[in-house]
Amino acid sequence: MLMVFMSQPDFACNCHALWKYVKQHTDFETAWIIKKPAYYEILKERGIRCAVYDTVEANKIIEKANVLIANSYTFLNINKREDQLLVNVWHGSGVKAHDYYDHNLNPRHLIKLKNYFGKVDLMCVHSLDDRFKLAAMLNFDLRKIYVTGQPRLDCVKKSDGKGILKKVLGEKISRYEHLIFFAPSYRSNMSCHAGKIFSDNIFRLDDFDNQALDEFLTRNHAALVYKLHPIEQTAFLGRSFEMSEHCYELTDEMLFKKDVRYDEILNSFDVMVSDYSSIVYDYLLLNRPVVYLLPDFEEYKNAKGFVFHNISLYMPGEKVYDFKNLLSALDEAFVNPDKYIDLRNNVLLNRFDYTDDGSAERCFQQIMNFKKLNDEYIPYQSDAKTVPPTVAEQIAKYVDSSKYYLIDSRKKYDDKEKLLDEINSAEKVYYITSEIPPEFRSVSAKNSYRIVDIELFEEMKNNPKVNIAHIMGGVDYEKFCVESTTAENKKKRIGFAGTIDNRIYFSMVQCICEEFSDCEVVFAGTIIGDYPAWLGGFDNLTYIEAEYDKLPEIISSFDVTILPIFGGHKKTVPIELYQYLACGKNVVASEIENLPECEAVFTGKSTSEVIDNIRLILSGDLQEKNVEAARTVALEYDWKKVAKDMTEDKYNYSFTK
Repeated sequence: MLMVFMSQPDFACNCHALWKYVKQHTDFETAWIIKKPAYYEILKERGIRCAVYDTVEANKIIEKANVLIANSYTFLNINKREDQLLVNVWHGSGVKAHDYYDHNLNPRHLIKLKNYFGKVDLMCVHSLDDRFKLAAMLNFDLRKIYVTGQPRLDCVKKSDGKGILKKVLGEKISRYEHLIFFAPSYRSNMSCHAGKIFSDNIFRLDDFDNQALDEFLTRNHAALVYKLHPIEQTAFLGRSFEMSEHCYELTDEMLFKKDVRYDEILNSFDVMVSDYSSIVYDYLLLNRPVVYLLPDFEEYKNAKGFVFHNISLYMPGEKVYDFKNLLSALDEAFVNPDKYIDLRNNVLLNRFDYTDDGSAERCFQQIMNFKKLNDEYIPYQSDAKTVPPTVAEQIAKYVDSSKYYLIDSRKKYDDKEKLLDEINSAEKVYYITSEIPPEFRSVSAKNSYRIVDIELFEEMKNNPKVNIAHIMGGVDYEKFCVESTTAENKKKRIGFAGTIDNRIYFSMVQCICEEFSDCEVVFAGTIIGDYPAWLGGFDNLTYIEAEYDKLPEIISSFDVTILPIFGGHKKTVPIELYQYLACGKNVVASEIENLPECEAVFTGKSTSEVIDNIRLILSGDLQEKNVEAARTVALEYDWKKVAKDMTEDKYNYSFTK
């Protein structure tokens, strides 16, 4: 296993923390791709395999890698193999809006984002909050983003910050009683501009007074360590401006040469001064004072924006806009460090999913357990033999085809001219449907009664030769009139047999499964649409993909039959009802209108009533008592009788309820 890391800045951030974990806990091979050629030899001397980005050597390493890990989208020229895993561990958790947040996003930048994130398989982020926000701002698939925490924060509380800082800045930093860390966000880059960059001071303050700063630091035995954002370190390069002798600059290069990351030194500071930078939230893990220096707040908000509407709620500290108040706020932070402790705790609670030191481990485990998404949609297909005959097909067995022509609402008629010829030549024409007319429907969705061609239906309604026959149920009585049997496992059986579609009230099924855990709940027949997830959700729930001809045998094994139908379909009488009754079974139904009067049919207006009815049937002698009543009603709905009544105009096939 070869894991290749690349970060901005080089050899730092979440990538470095994860690399360190991999080195300590696995025997995987690792390598680094870096952007600064000057760092190449230094890393080599440390015994670290590396190569400079976008070189032949780097491309060879990338080609051999199993996993590529980056923390930004600056490494664009990566020829990723199909079997490689590209992981982005990001680089912060701030409040700044970026990328797709901008209505005027540069088209060139847009292309860059699309190209890069089209290759990314997995992102590991700071929090659930970040998961949603980064998915939106990077236009990245939310399903590929996992909350692990940031590996680089594992060290914030436990590192020897002061000792490490002394390693970078020298012994002189040890003489100070207080340490202030100033770490502002960037204002300008290639794709955006927000806020001013002053040439005479790093604070961007018109009233900056270096003498006052020096006096303040001297009086408080304090030092101010400042680290500019990597993007803007070059902005002050070569500029001459006065700074107190108690001010010390940190740069990425200084940190790199001493093999230090800034998160390793955070706990050496007593107070932080920042603005919109995500480093504030790293520092909040220590629950120490933060002073927010916001001289360009309105300009920055209008130019870049924030990911929270009321951003002040996520800035738990003194907010200042000029130099005088900055010094006052620092004084207050030294004297009363707990002033904003409750607000800090609240932000910490809302912005951190993890505050421990296990983020690197979680991130590593997520990478190891990752499975690529499978977006290929393969529709569930029931065996064609399980699909029951349509109502029109059932009736067609018993009508004279030389006289009557039946149009099946469940079929598509592509040749309309041929259809019209059939209509015109027939003695009588029936358009057969079990679907409720649109004006009477409570719900519109795909189900086993759905009219396939609604335009044809409208045409047939307006054709004087065509009779619209709403056939609300029927049964092949001879097929379904069978004797009861007992299930092989001798458990009581609660069952549904027929067409499983979106009529099924699955939450009622769940309650039945839970309430009758000692019974076997069976759903048998064919499935229309996707395979329902609830069918695999209970130990005592079984699905039997059964041919239509096998349904009578299955129903005969049920101790009680059920019709758990959604309220939106309650105007439709399920065909399954008459099949149950023909088998001589008691039926427990949810609230369904237009059910025939029958002693064997028990309707419940609520789930609790349905459960009570099931319990009543299972515990009594109603099974044998109601057989005759059930079959008497079923016989009235035999397809043979329905067909005869229809052709003799005795069947009330208009829908008026």
